Amino acid sequence: MSRQTISSVVLFLSVLLCLSTNSYASGNTLPKLSDKALVSIVTCSATPDYEGGFGHSSLRIQDAELKIDVVFNFGTYSTQQSFFVYKIFLGTVISSLDGEAFSKFAHRYKTEKRGMNEYYLNLSQQQKQSLWEELNRILLTGERFYKFKVPTNNCSTQLRDVLFKQCGWDKSQFLNQYTGRTYRDVEQGDPLENCWLHLLFNLTCSDIDKEINIYEAAFNPNGLINLLSEVRQDDQPVLMASHRLFPPTLFKQSPNVKLSLSTFLILLIIASILTYLQVKKGRYYIWFDRILLFISGIFGCFLFSLVLFSEIEQLRTNYNLFWALPTNLILAFILKKNNPKWVKVWIQLTCISFLLFPVAAIVGGQYIPTEAYLFTATLLISMLPYAISKRKVL
Repeated sequence: MSRQTISSVVLFLSVLLCLSTNSYASGNTLPKLSDKALVSIVTCSATPDYEGGFGHSSLRIQDAELKIDVVFNFGTYSTQQSFFVYKIFLGTVISSLDGEAFSKFAHRYKTEKRGMNEYYLNLSQQQKQSLWEELNRILLTGERFYKFKVPTNNCSTQLRDVLFKQCGWDKSQFLNQYTGRTYRDVEQGDPLENCWLHLLFNLTCSDIDKEINIYEAAFNPNGLINLLSEVRQDDQPVLMASHRLFPPTLFKQSPNVKLSLSTFLILLIIASILTYLQVKKGRYYIWFDRILLFISGIFGCFLFSLVLFSEIEQLRTNYNLFWALPTNLILAFILKKNNPKWVKVWIQLTCISFLLFPVAAIVGGQYIPTEAYLFTATLLISMLPYAISKRKVL
């Protein structure tokens, strides 16, 4: 996924140059591609960070006769947008189609140490021309802008939709062709390198555990190529030859899940020791319990805001709210050694919510990371003494 906003003026000027050098009629706005024109999918390898964590897909059009070699890239956006990271979860980051010379595009990705592969498409002259005209039309209108939504609306899915529409392919046959995998399976097979981002993805993306079809799976480069490998026209495969333009020199590693697991396991052990001291020795470590409530409350507010306001359908329900209660944020500030009866009832209801969490997740069919279960157990152990305390407020 490109991080740099590229001006479409470059491509438009190159088109105008082609018009003038090839003496096309003044009524034409675009040159007609020659029989030598080639259309290909260019895929770029994933990066360790979240911005390029799923790779990138674009479309290349070459015409030696017209001296055209350009890339159409649906993955351009600006990280200068306010609250950029939060907007990714809301599904409101504005991305767009841009075009540029292939040499410039390839140089940028090579500089970023990303690998690049090319897959040539077996298209008719009419299909090539239709793609050329439609992409340029989108490029120079407001339709080039769209809301980036993982995993349903990104550079790969936009390119997929344009290809099927302009090439006249019937997508209905692929909607019932299931992959035996879910969106989560795809991420788990090629996870984000940062273990905390990997955990955040699995906590926030709740409704991604349903089996997806081959058309839906084309939300990343591998999925797009797999889909196109199934497309046939005139009894011939659409995908022709492929080759590697250059290999990656920066590789994404598997996340260190042992780090996140050990962190939450240590928290559970500490909570167990402090709770024991509280029950047996009468020593209260309210500061520790308040920190736990504060963390869960803040995260709960974040999750609840996604349920209410996110435009990404897969984030609108989340059973992690049974432990990440937004009300924990308030409870963190009013928790005392001796709590009034109404606060004690509040704590008891909170503990019941913790206990219901695994049941709700199983019944609802949502995958829950082990770290979430560990943290829920930590919260429950820390709050139980307050819930069952028989101390009276004087």
